[in-house]
Amino acid sequence: MGKSRIASLPALLVACAISLPLLASCTSAAVTRSRTATRQLAELKGSDTVASDEFGVSVAVSGTKAVVGTSGAAYAGRAYVFAKSASGWTQVAELKGSDTVAADRFGASVAISGTTVVVGAYDHAKDAGRAYVFTETASGWTQVAELKGSDTVADDYFGWSVAVSGTTAVVGAVGHAKYMGRAYVFTKTPSGWNQTAELEGSDIVAQNGFGTSVAVLGTTAIVGAEGYAKGTGRAYVFTKTTSGWTRVFVLKGSDTVAGDNFGTSVAISPTTAIVGAYGRADNAGRAYVFAKDAALWKQTAELRGSDTTTGDYFGISTAISGTSVVVGAYDHAKDAGRAYVFAKTASGWKETAELKGSDTVAEDYFGSSVAVSGTTAVTGSYGQAKYAGRAYVFKS
Repeated sequence: MGKSRIASLPALLVACAISLPLLASCTSAAVTRSRTATRQLAELKGSDTVASDEFGVSVAVSGTKAVVGTSGAAYAGRAYVFAKSASGWTQVAELKGSDTVAADRFGASVAISGTTVVVGAYDHAKDAGRAYVFTETASGWTQVAELKGSDTVADDYFGWSVAVSGTTAVVGAVGHAKYMGRAYVFTKTPSGWNQTAELEGSDIVAQNGFGTSVAVLGTTAIVGAEGYAKGTGRAYVFTKTTSGWTRVFVLKGSDTVAGDNFGTSVAISPTTAIVGAYGRADNAGRAYVFAKDAALWKQTAELRGSDTTTGDYFGISTAISGTSVVVGAYDHAKDAGRAYVFAKTASGWKETAELKGSDTVAEDYFGSSVAVSGTTAVTGSYGQAKYAGRAYVFKS
């Protein structure tokens, strides 16, 4: 047993770099530290999870509902839905795909928006991959769609990353076309969930890994390509217009270089984007904040944990809600892991909390996945308890 699915992606090495139009402005701002009270509310585990299930390899949260993926469970995988009530956080559903089997890794990626959950199973059908859509009804959670890309084939890893916002879902297929990668947009209509766009970077080549990460909010989507330019990485911003989805910006960190893996994680709020670069500075890692300014996206901050160091992989996971950002560093403290909370203030972005699970120890990989909604943060720790895994809920 070892590190998460991210480590299993074949090396994304490219022999050339291509100049990019519309690169976001690369100004930066200092980040300071100012502690606020944050407390752990709950420690979650699946009702039937056991050693090697990797519960917490993926997490998502929306209001009072959270979803936690486990790509183990004989590697068929599961996703568990939890709801907050007066008595605390309680498991209310255990999801699996209608046709998933051993080795499909259902649950390796999860997303939630209101009463809609999307779960990726990137190893399904000889690694072609699938994503499954579930809806909450009066009788519980029901699968309503099984998604695949219109041109995906074996080894495309469709479902490597998933995101959902309202009636729009985005699914990454990082292995498509010799690891060039693609991302597919699906829209819910009266007839069901239909593919409405296939996204790609105009300058993407083999081994770039477009689709490593995806995020969507309303009519804006971001797709990471951590392998671009020998692992320097990029993130691409797309906007939906009356004529379809159009690439409008390409983001890069102001100081990123080969091996930084910018784009390994992405997150978005209405006017802010966060992009993780876990390889930056000898794998200490960084996360970059971009603000939307009229027709431009400008870098406004470069984040790092107050005590992160070489090999911590800060930026392996990122999440944002309003003016709060959570960044995971799953290799911190002999792989025990940490997650760092940042808040936007009048003077810039400040670290306000450093999170760890109440019982996490070395090799638990706390921070391998993070999610945030309002004042609630959820962090996965898939290595806990001999890789049975846990997820932790925090309140600020």
